[in-house]
Amino acid sequence: MECCVAVKSMRAIILFFLGALQCMEVVADDRSVVLVAASASPLQNLDSLELRKIYLGFIVKRDGKIIKGLRNTEDENLNSIFLQTVAAMSERSYKRRLLFLPLRKGMPRPVEYDETENLLKALSSNPYSVTYMWKNDAVRSSNVKILRLLWQQD
Repeated sequence: MECCVAVKSMRAIILFFLGALQCMEVVADDRSVVLVAASASPLQNLDSLELRKIYLGFIVKRDGKIIKGLRNTEDENLNSIFLQTVAAMSERSYKRRLLFLPLRKGMPRPVEYDETENLLKALSSNPYSVTYMWKNDAVRSSNVKILRLLWQQD
């Protein structure tokens, strides 16, 4: 009798975790990261090389104006995707690279924002600035326009 209760309890636990895993997969399936600019920005698209240059401290211009990259550090997963797809380096290497920007080129590092509200304010204050965010957050915001898809979960 006790064996039967233990088996039923174990079965219930396994079913619970399988259901939780399926829910996580459904939520994760529509995860994608996009490059965005202010809705009033004249920027249309940036290729991968231009985008990487922006975040590595090189000057990239459009219409004679320097494009500024704003870092979105609110979400650890988003930051990890940024490092893999845009910077193409580890966090340690990227931080080391950023430390030398002011010394070598006199350029400030990309400003980091850990709150979406502040990031969106900064983005809207300069039409030649870009950042990255989860696509579902970009779609919900009327203040930004999506320039391109950076990453999508398979």
